[in-house]
Amino acid sequence: MPALNVLKYLGVVLDDKLNWKPQIEKLLTQLSKLCGMLFKLTHYTNISVLKSVYFALFHSLTYSILNWGRANKTTLLPLIRLQNKAVRTLEYNKTQTTVLYSKHKFLEIPDLFQLSVAKFMYSFYNGGLPNHFDNYFAEIVSVHKYQTRLASLKKFIYPELKHLWVSFL
Repeated sequence: MPALNVLKYLGVVLDDKLNWKPQIEKLLTQLSKLCGMLFKLTHYTNISVLKSVYFALFHSLTYSILNWGRANKTTLLPLIRLQNKAVRTLEYNKTQTTVLYSKHKFLEIPDLFQLSVAKFMYSFYNGGLPNHFDNYFAEIVSVHKYQTRLASLKKFIYPELKHLWVSFL
């Protein structure tokens, strides 16, 4: 199998298939280092400093999650496992990760992705995005001449995106 063509742009690794595997692999390397750093710091500092280090370093890794967060679940699974490992290093007990996320008020990667999408759509709906995004979404109300259940919820749809295809590489 031939090697993928990849391009690093603004710190995000894009490949010719847009499956985000090279980006996830890069994040796995960085998150592995973070786990090691957190483990070593547990011997020298308290939980509040560990949480600050986690937020500072891990959340910087979620840059562009709006793009790579849509990757296949099997592609994201190693990243989720490493995030769980990083969260477990904060405490030595064998508590379930869901309890630890809740206790420390951390968001898991799928939740961080959902939050990013929600922020993006909020900005879109309130006109907070550049004009370039004006035609990316259409409200369902503008599509149908009659009231629908989705229209009452103010849902958005994708218009035809033929003009958005961009080739690179």
